Amino acid sequence: MLNVRKEPRFTSVDFDFEDSTLATMGQSKWTVMIKDLLVSCRIGAYPHEYNRSQQVMINLKCDYYAPVPTPQVEMNQVLCYDQIVQSIYTFIKKDHVYFMETLAEEIANICFADQRVQTARVAIEKLEALPDAKSVGIEIVRLRKD
Repeated sequence: MLNVRKEPRFTSVDFDFEDSTLATMGQSKWTVMIKDLLVSCRIGAYPHEYNRSQQVMINLKCDYYAPVPTPQVEMNQVLCYDQIVQSIYTFIKKDHVYFMETLAEEIANICFADQRVQTARVAIEKLEALPDAKSVGIEIVRLRKD
């Protein structure tokens, strides 16, 4: 069964987004990076990919604007990479994902759950798709539109 998606809260862009307005309002730009997150998930549209897990590598960058954190340890001052990773794990455990594009869009949605996030760059690579290739993959860049 294909997952039915809500209208995304972002648009596609082909460039790195810089919003000088936020920067001039006392906000600093921060980028959270998650590199080479290796997960096992049920992904793929071919019949031989159903009911089995594959190794997938996820890379993402989330740009957000916020004041410089104070010395007090308050996690809400920053974008929490652990919450993003836990949300990714929750999604991939739910059901079979037919397309890498679907997984990438969902990860972008996870990033945009934090209202401070303005851009998300997500790369997905299937490591077992082709015997003669290290990986096959896709990359998306999304910009918040609200």
